[in-house]
Amino acid sequence: MIGTAEGLARAYAKRWLWKAAAPVAVPVFGVLTLLLIPLAVLAAPDASTSVASSACSIGGTGASVAGTELDSVQMGHAQTIVTVAAAQGLDPYAATVALATAYQESRIRMLANDGSSPELTAEQAAVTATSLTYPHDGLGSDHDSVNTFQQRWIAGWGSVAQLMDPVYAAEAFYRRLVEVPNWQVIPLTQAAQAVQVSAYGSAYARWEPLASELTTMLWPAAQATAADASGAVAGVCPDLPVPAGSWIRSTAGTVTSGYGPRGGTWHAGTDIAGPRDGPVYAAADGTAVRAECTSAYCDRDGSLSLAGYGNLVELDHGGGVTTRYAHLSAYTVTAGQRVSAGTLIGFQGSTGNSTGVHLHFEVRLDGASVDPVPWLTSRGVDLHAASAG
Repeated sequence: MIGTAEGLARAYAKRWLWKAAAPVAVPVFGVLTLLLIPLAVLAAPDASTSVASSACSIGGTGASVAGTELDSVQMGHAQTIVTVAAAQGLDPYAATVALATAYQESRIRMLANDGSSPELTAEQAAVTATSLTYPHDGLGSDHDSVNTFQQRWIAGWGSVAQLMDPVYAAEAFYRRLVEVPNWQVIPLTQAAQAVQVSAYGSAYARWEPLASELTTMLWPAAQATAADASGAVAGVCPDLPVPAGSWIRSTAGTVTSGYGPRGGTWHAGTDIAGPRDGPVYAAADGTAVRAECTSAYCDRDGSLSLAGYGNLVELDHGGGVTTRYAHLSAYTVTAGQRVSAGTLIGFQGSTGNSTGVHLHFEVRLDGASVDPVPWLTSRGVDLHAASAG
């Protein structure tokens, strides 16, 4: 899908709330995961391990809002919801309605669904359960409902894949909200209920104070994001501890497209698909020679009709070896900056000539592309190894 939320990664990283907090204020479990599992040698996870968006993201920093404690994952999703509203030209009340709805439905968490509801047919259950394959913060089992808003694919909200994208989920909510007559002036609980058609329609009003305060906190950064199309952000994920001179796997995810001919053209790299805004790290020591938008726009998702890499970082490792990291939602380095293997350089996105969230990774020798898979294999890195999200 082509998101309309402009630069969600920038909103996360620039949000004024974070600036008073240390960059390491991400979920403790996520930090430990990254410290203990270098992406250079990713082992296959246990089958029962869910992919958690809290592993390390640009989600946010926990806060107390209207007497309610929200952790970094909840704050990250809240910022997404508010930023999408601002990007679509809606007013703060729209964001307040959405936040109250999300808190009532999921406590502002991206919930997957195991399809165990007895209301589903076997086929519907199987489709619903595919939500488990996408980044999520927990499980629900209410019919076929998924995500922060508990939207239902059977009810026409979108495909499971779309609904498990936080940006799409917020966009879908606002599409229906603006169709509600007089939504800007009717009570919040009526506006929310008109969108959700919930069996507990009066419950949304309980969370209006929380949602209103959250909107006030997050709206300035959302507005700034809508006004600033730059792809550069400050890094908030910790760098990986990597021995000097090592090569590593740059990001978590699954290889979805390899090096070589593809659709009548030459695919000069390897695509690794992981969570939207998943961290991307320098594959080896080097110097950033490019960190820029290379397409007509990079403030939102691109498409096959758009030329260029989108947000691109290129690193020079010396000896004629360079690497490229493309389609980033945002980048955290500047041209001329020296980086070490494991330095955070950006976040997975879908900018430029792209139709889905992933990292396009290239290795070049004296300017000519080479297959990244054997190159990294010879340096002890298996791009095809299963990876933890």
